[in-house]
Amino acid sequence: MHDITSPLVTVYITNYNYGRYLSQAIESVLNQTFTDFELIVVDDGSVDDSRDIIRQYQGHPKVRTIFQENQGLNKTNNIALRSARGKYIMRLDADDYLDPMPFW
Repeated sequence: MHDITSPLVTVYITNYNYGRYLSQAIESVLNQTFTDFELIVVDDGSVDDSRDIIRQYQGHPKVRTIFQENQGLNKTNNIALRSARGKYIMRLDADDYLDPMPFW
């Protein structure tokens, strides 16, 4: 088992004005039965309520947050990838979610 400084999996979410979906996306990651992961949420200068939603997760031990001025999806993906500490990396769109999956 890895610790949070070197998780097996990094899941990252890039977000720009998807506040209405963001909590569901984040919670779907945090509620997985597999636990050797970190979640990185990058807000790309949203002007909706996204930043307030993301701030609610800042104290969570599995979540890292990045707030930046709008730079576009390509640069935001690269920022998330450079921040990732996992051996495996998964991108989750802010308007999507993961179904619960049992860890075998």
